[in-house]
Amino acid sequence: MTLDVLICSLNKGIVRIDELLRPVRPDVRYVISYQYTDERYLELIPKSLRSRPDVTLYKHHGKGLSANRNLAMEKATADLIMFADDDTRFCEQSFDYIFRLFTEHPEVDVAFMRASTYTGKLLKAYPEEACRLTDSEPCYSISIIEMACRRSKVQGTVRFDERFGLGTQFLTCGEEEIWMEDAFKAKLQIYYFPEKVVETSTMLKKSLIYVDAGVQRSKGAITYYKYGKRAWWLCLRFAMNAASQKMCHFWPMFRHLIEGINYIRRTK
Repeated sequence: MTLDVLICSLNKGIVRIDELLRPVRPDVRYVISYQYTDERYLELIPKSLRSRPDVTLYKHHGKGLSANRNLAMEKATADLIMFADDDTRFCEQSFDYIFRLFTEHPEVDVAFMRASTYTGKLLKAYPEEACRLTDSEPCYSISIIEMACRRSKVQGTVRFDERFGLGTQFLTCGEEEIWMEDAFKAKLQIYYFPEKVVETSTMLKKSLIYVDAGVQRSKGAITYYKYGKRAWWLCLRFAMNAASQKMCHFWPMFRHLIEGINYIRRTK
């Protein structure tokens, strides 16, 4: 069994990738999809990346995390894949654990695990027990850096919606929720396991829901993508509850939620 670690980086982030790579092993390969917005950033690519036999680097002019993840996915060839950002750090036992997990659980198409900050604080409130994730209300909010998949199950089946995510100007997050919704529609078998596999410095963008217009627009768009016309009522109720708890003002929040709904209705 083999694993491709799909690393997505933008501009100056490329200088951090050396810290992400683990010692060379024959069953793990690193596929780097490097987006740059100006030719001068190409000079920052570490020479050490070119000398490692387990690293392949692809360069793309542009930006957008969802597009970058799709580009990396297209280059994957291993049995298993994981996504990583340039600030991700893998635990020492991560790869061995993932190989064992997919060997012992042939029913699993997609596995989500745990992530923490560099200081060891868990990124969110994770379930304590392993469980299957379903398309009903999720038991917690997933992150793509916590995920490993069987490549044959997801490649060509589920893509990241490039209207969402970092690098876009309107819907600045939400690509992970949309990916999950599409994965459920594709009947993938998705499970959670309470094992920490990565560390990261990244703050969760979705935690800014009460203060960031882009996150609020994303919330409205996600709600419409999942629930259709019910989104109008659901967003109204969300804005009213948030305002009643004095987390935000009602009208700015509701306006941004509706902007997200309208955007997703008129784009493909």
